Amino acid sequence: MCWLSADHADQILQAEAGQRLGIRKVHGCSWVVRESDLPTQGPTPVCLMDRTTVLFRFSEVQQVTLHAAPEAAAVFRMLKAPKRDVFQFSDGRTVAIDALPADLIFDVLEVPGMEDLSSVLKKDYPEIEVSEAASGRKSLLERASCGSSSATTLWCVCEKCVLVVTVDCGGRTAPD
Repeated sequence: MCWLSADHADQILQAEAGQRLGIRKVHGCSWVVRESDLPTQGPTPVCLMDRTTVLFRFSEVQQVTLHAAPEAAAVFRMLKAPKRDVFQFSDGRTVAIDALPADLIFDVLEVPGMEDLSSVLKKDYPEIEVSEAASGRKSLLERASCGSSSATTLWCVCEKCVLVVTVDCGGRTAPD
């Protein structure tokens, strides 16, 4: 989004970790904008730094047309020759930003060089202990199932942050 916005937009915002963004068609091109700007008449583009990691949230229709899972992580790349913005998915596919559908929602997971400035890490939240008996639930790690692999990645996304936890099952898998 940065090549086009640098040439055609009056004002540009910078993406931040934890932000929810969307794809918006403007003047025949795809812009990345804040989710709240998707329905507005004159959205402000949001520039993603090269190598920003995002998590796409595909609707059922988008899953079929793009051959994608409901959620897919990708890395934003600003290619120089020729100048174009693309997303590289973990399965090796590279998709130009203009090929993505309008109103596609995604979360910014990590901005290069700003990992320590994440909104989650900036605040000192007090620790609150809740006993398992009081909560009536098992711990997150006890509830995580490794299925057929030796590790499982869990994603927790809310309005202000994204939490990614990888559980190492030590080679064990969940019982059948």
